[in-house]
Amino acid sequence: HVVGDPDRLTQAIVNLLGNALGHTPAGGRVMVTGRVDHGRVVMSIADTGTGIDKGDLERIFERFYRASASRSGGTGIGLTIARGIARSHQGDLTVHSDGLGRGATFTLTLPAS
Repeated sequence: HVVGDPDRLTQAIVNLLGNALGHTPAGGRVMVTGRVDHGRVVMSIADTGTGIDKGDLERIFERFYRASASRSGGTGIGLTIARGIARSHQGDLTVHSDGLGRGATFTLTLPAS
């Protein structure tokens, strides 16, 4: 369990799931896992989709930044908002990708109640 604004936390999670589904082609996978680790709730959303170039990994959290002109849809603010929601709950949102075409994993970490 976590303590927080359920609407805002739902907004962050829906954004992350929407991104994962939108960047994963048919036949790919989106996996959601959760665990408690040292007093923190850790939720990971991993996909087998388009992946993220190493140079874009931190920039994707910048407002209006879009990693590639080839990416369709979106305004470039969803990840900024999701990270802001996490941080306003004394948590964080991070990303890992081994590069383009290799999928991505977003990890939402929040204090456990």
